[in-house]
Amino acid sequence: MIFLWFGVLAISLFVLLKSADYFIEDSVSVGTKLKIPSFVLGATIVAFGTSLPELAVAISAILKDAPAIISGTVIGSNISNIFFILGVAIIIGKGFKIDFKKNAAPLLILFFVTGIVSYFLWDNEYSLTDGLISVGLLVAYILYIVFIQKPEDEEDEEEPNDRSILKSSVFILLSGVGIWAGAEFVIMAITKVAQLLNIKEDIISLTVVALGTSLPELAVTIVAVKKNRYGIVLGNIIGSNVFNMLCVLGIPVVIGHFTNHPYIINDAVFTGFSIPLMLLATVLMLLISFFKSIPKVFGIVFVLLYLFFIIGTFLKINLLETLYNI
Repeated sequence: MIFLWFGVLAISLFVLLKSADYFIEDSVSVGTKLKIPSFVLGATIVAFGTSLPELAVAISAILKDAPAIISGTVIGSNISNIFFILGVAIIIGKGFKIDFKKNAAPLLILFFVTGIVSYFLWDNEYSLTDGLISVGLLVAYILYIVFIQKPEDEEDEEEPNDRSILKSSVFILLSGVGIWAGAEFVIMAITKVAQLLNIKEDIISLTVVALGTSLPELAVTIVAVKKNRYGIVLGNIIGSNVFNMLCVLGIPVVIGHFTNHPYIINDAVFTGFSIPLMLLATVLMLLISFFKSIPKVFGIVFVLLYLFFIIGTFLKINLLETLYNI
């Protein structure tokens, strides 16, 4: 039975991610045909689209009174993006660098957002005020990347697919249904697997679901690194993490408040372990941005820290308590 539900989880994640791919592809295609600038498309539709799987899971979770799944998916995905995906990029890239001077604003935005969202999550309750602040910051972030931040160099224009605007619109609608259905079955599978293994749902979301929803970022990273497009890797990681924290947490919290599904977690592994590791990942990313070229050993350390995160989550390590006792 357990293998059956793991299979359902895998299939549901596949449907969720594939539907998100179609949603992004056809949305960008329609935007291109309507002469919307490629940078604006990338900063809005693509950035939002890559967080659609997490957002769909989060909305479904809040309506089923399972808020721990939301935090688990967001925190786990953010840790995965930095420790695992950035770690892999550093290992396989030649002369990989982040360059703080060129990326100071995005890096500081990520640092600020991670700090304030960690503060909101610290008491295992995300209030309506916290949610509204997050959504407000999300709107400000979108306005910033559209109207203030400019691309460093001109990218090749995205080629639209050969579907008509009407046909693409149908694909967008159908992919939206796929995203919703995939998210519903992901939540169902998480709940069943947690019950059968007698572990908390947040642990499944911190590890299996978070890694699964980060796979698109990993694929983009590998392709970009091979082409020495390190700016794409960095933008993808920063954009994904910021959208996860502000969009995937903020919007479901507001929806939950007005549908009488408050965001309150009675028992979670976040405060003592995963939140400190998410903060550590962000700080380390900021620190290595001052290196002219990042040594591959840092990539290995990042991947090892990710393995520590996975193992520590299942062992329910309380990092703060351990450090305090030392």
